[in-house]
Amino acid sequence: MKKLPLKQLGLPVLLCSSVFLTACDNSKNTATQNDKIQPEDKVMQELITEPVKAFEKTPDDQHDIALLTDFDTRFTQMSDDMEDELTKMHEEGSLTDEFAHNRKRDNIQSALNMLKELDLKTQQGRYIQGLIAEYWQTQAKLYDQHKDKKAEEMKNSGDRVKGLGSFLHAQDQLEHWQSQYPEMDQAETKKAEAAKSDTTQSSY
Repeated sequence: MKKLPLKQLGLPVLLCSSVFLTACDNSKNTATQNDKIQPEDKVMQELITEPVKAFEKTPDDQHDIALLTDFDTRFTQMSDDMEDELTKMHEEGSLTDEFAHNRKRDNIQSALNMLKELDLKTQQGRYIQGLIAEYWQTQAKLYDQHKDKKAEEMKNSGDRVKGLGSFLHAQDQLEHWQSQYPEMDQAETKKAEAAKSDTTQSSY
């Protein structure tokens, strides 16, 4: 089973890149020491996570683990597609702050919609669902608040990491949950190998 890549902080919402903010200029090179420390302090505060919570095992555990993992896979692919789209537009010189902002906001709403559609049956599954939803709801509000602000203002704002602790806690919780069912990893590996074999045979 694929582990969630969330701790790599590769989420579109967290990136300070030319893709989403048109271009990161060289102003960061002339920033004062205080300007550098303050955002870092905010990030470190948001990275503080709670300990993994204990839940009793249930017959529906693997069902919920599979749904949450599938959600991550689908949302990651959707976010990657968005990145590719905005990267291409930036390279072509057609990307605007407004379009990038709206596109990211739509991506956040998609995450919330996809989470809401998950038919989770366990307390632990709904707990993880709630943690992830809480993060995206916070980001949605912040994007709405920053709607009329310049991209540079939003890039320099510590708001973009607000709620990140709960998001990372959700990952820790799910990874701990996954570790209790190693047979799911084995089944996923066999499934991938079978798919690879079918693809190889069909090429002949």
